[in-house]
Amino acid sequence: MQIGRGFCHILLMLGLSGGLSGFSVAYQENQPAPATSEQNISEQAAPSGEDTAAAQAEAAEAAAFKEWLDGVEKEALERGIRAETLQQVLPHITPIKRVITNDRNQPEIKQPYAAYLNARVSQWRKDKGAVMMAEHSEALQSAAQKYGVQPRFIAAIWGIETNYGTVPLSYSVFDAVATLAYDKRRAARFRRELFAALEILDKGYASYDLMKGSWAGAMGQPQFMPEAYLQYAVDHDGDGMRDIWESKIDVFASIAHYLKSYGWDEGKTWGRKVKLPKGGEKTLQGAQADGLTPAKWCQAYKTLGVWRDLQEWQELGVRRITGKDLPERSIPAALVVADEGDDEGYLVYSNFCSVMRYNPSFKYALAVGLLSDAISK
Repeated sequence: MQIGRGFCHILLMLGLSGGLSGFSVAYQENQPAPATSEQNISEQAAPSGEDTAAAQAEAAEAAAFKEWLDGVEKEALERGIRAETLQQVLPHITPIKRVITNDRNQPEIKQPYAAYLNARVSQWRKDKGAVMMAEHSEALQSAAQKYGVQPRFIAAIWGIETNYGTVPLSYSVFDAVATLAYDKRRAARFRRELFAALEILDKGYASYDLMKGSWAGAMGQPQFMPEAYLQYAVDHDGDGMRDIWESKIDVFASIAHYLKSYGWDEGKTWGRKVKLPKGGEKTLQGAQADGLTPAKWCQAYKTLGVWRDLQEWQELGVRRITGKDLPERSIPAALVVADEGDDEGYLVYSNFCSVMRYNPSFKYALAVGLLSDAISK
């Protein structure tokens, strides 16, 4: 397996760690300019200690990454991936500095709720979503009927993930997941994703050139990670391919299948924005164990706190954002306070947890819910 000359420099930029194993690389870009005097010649003959240390570090990183890829190759062969597939992919894998930077600065973590929601439930997304709902109504309805997921939620996820399929997917899935698999923060998870990506290619589900995605390796218009693709992507148009890159009907059905697999209830919505009584941001919160037992897929999200019947929230002074009473239904709901200080929040139902399986962030699930409301009007 060969590694390109610029590869070591990329590794150094990434700040990835690795041991020295004797791999060396020539650095033409670091050669000195022609000397103009004997003194210059003398000065340039001996590289500085910093240059030497940098070159040694780059060589060490390249050697460590090559050794790591050799381990990937060995395990992939043991998993039944064909050698031809590995030769098509592994020699060309290049770590990407920006992937690590993005991984450390995800907007779901860094941005306040208001900024996050305003950016993702923008007027453009609302307007475009309404147009896309009408333009693709037949395909959306077909997916909705098969899997029991309302079309507006399918379209909202599509809109937030790739602006309704218009966002360019420029990252190699293999480069992205290999970068994160080699990094220490989530190495085990992304090593699995790398093997899943290799399996997709090996089984002919997608071509090498088609396997483009986001910086994290999420693929196609619905932004499925490779493992999710293998489990939830579907061939709804019956052409023999689970094409989440170019087939809208496969995209819609795959999103619906994903949500249904995690308990989606087509008889419910996601939740609603609400007005809280004075001080309610503090007094209405509680532990999950203090209330109703939530639905199966919600039990893992302890930070959603206490679940109460909708009518109990009504008795505690919670109202629709307009000030009107809550719906007269008996539905378990949890309270998401969001940015504190405005006496507002969100009561969310079990479908909120299904969306969180797509992306485990309260902000993300709220954005999907709010956008789905906007584009259905």
